[in-house]
Amino acid sequence: MVDNFNGIQLCCDIAKSKQSGCLQVNGNGIIWNVFVKEGHLQYAAHSIQTLETLKYCLNKLGYKVPEESLKKLEFDLQSAEPPINQGLLLYEASDQLYQEGNLDSHANQAIKLELSKDALESLFWLKQARHTWLEQVSNRPDIATFSAIINQLEEQLKTWQKLNPTVTSPHQRPYCPDPSKLSQPVPNGMLSQSLLRALAQLMQGNSIQQLASYLKQNALKVAQLLNPYIQQQYFTLETPAPPYNKLPKIPVLTNTQPLKATSISPPAASLIPKNFHKIVCIDDSPAMLETIQGYLGTEGFEVATVENPMESMSTLFSMKPDLILMDVSMPGINGNRLCEILRRSAVFKKVPIIMVSSNTSVLDKAKSESSGATDYLTKPFTKADLLAIVEEHLAVVVAT
Repeated sequence: MVDNFNGIQLCCDIAKSKQSGCLQVNGNGIIWNVFVKEGHLQYAAHSIQTLETLKYCLNKLGYKVPEESLKKLEFDLQSAEPPINQGLLLYEASDQLYQEGNLDSHANQAIKLELSKDALESLFWLKQARHTWLEQVSNRPDIATFSAIINQLEEQLKTWQKLNPTVTSPHQRPYCPDPSKLSQPVPNGMLSQSLLRALAQLMQGNSIQQLASYLKQNALKVAQLLNPYIQQQYFTLETPAPPYNKLPKIPVLTNTQPLKATSISPPAASLIPKNFHKIVCIDDSPAMLETIQGYLGTEGFEVATVENPMESMSTLFSMKPDLILMDVSMPGINGNRLCEILRRSAVFKKVPIIMVSSNTSVLDKAKSESSGATDYLTKPFTKADLLAIVEEHLAVVVAT
């Protein structure tokens, strides 16, 4: 018998109790495994995650992997004895990319976190399922505080729900029935005609998530950008291709006051199509990185985090961020010194660098300014404080 299921509440209870084990969920023929240890997430996966999921996570975070390495992974995945949960193989695939030197340790960890988020997001949309708790502990290291990930995905769900019923799944496949209409303006449409035409050519049976992968962007933001055009039927949506048609749809809002589909308003700067803004956060505190990622990620920004400042240089050059948030007080090298080094490179001459610190003294702010910092954000800060300073400086980037 299939029962009513509330994945968010169930996971919140597990996180609060700090249990260690595996939550196994079976819904519509898909199996989810969520391994936790004393309030920390070790990993989450579901049985129909594929190499496409891994490619999406790599592109979303801006990590480049040679095509031959991906082809080898595809062969290895096809040849492997399938486990109960196919998604678990992707964690081993990420480790393989790390061992081959295609990813550094930070990137490997970031990819595993994105894979877990992908699995948990669909789990939180599930409404009918059977579940069981297994006293089974994984030997994998923790990747995040479970409650922080739950909160982030719950906020993300609210944003997805604003798109429903126009968009019901990131795996829906948009197509353009009449390209000649693309020259006509659309209320709340933020895409240029050239980008609309480019997207129409990219569609060709690809899902919203696959389009996002090509654009190195997250699926939610791409869905937000497409939504006004889908409402006006410039683009229409086909159902997800198998096996993604088995995944749950975005739950309908249950608020008595329904939201208008046209009221979706991510940060103005982030909606400008030629700038799919990527923000890199450098901080030795995992908790602070999770907070910033939660605040910005749910607003449509592409966020990458760097915990080890000594390893940040190569990461920053490969990611080419539009804006950098950097803690002042870090071990090994402080933020002001790192800012000075970055400013010596032509790549980072005009990139906004915002220093983040709990120190409010005028002297410390002056030190940051002399090191080349663009602005200074004082801890503790609210989501509104962070968005305001980020949008202010991204608006300058767009204008130039």
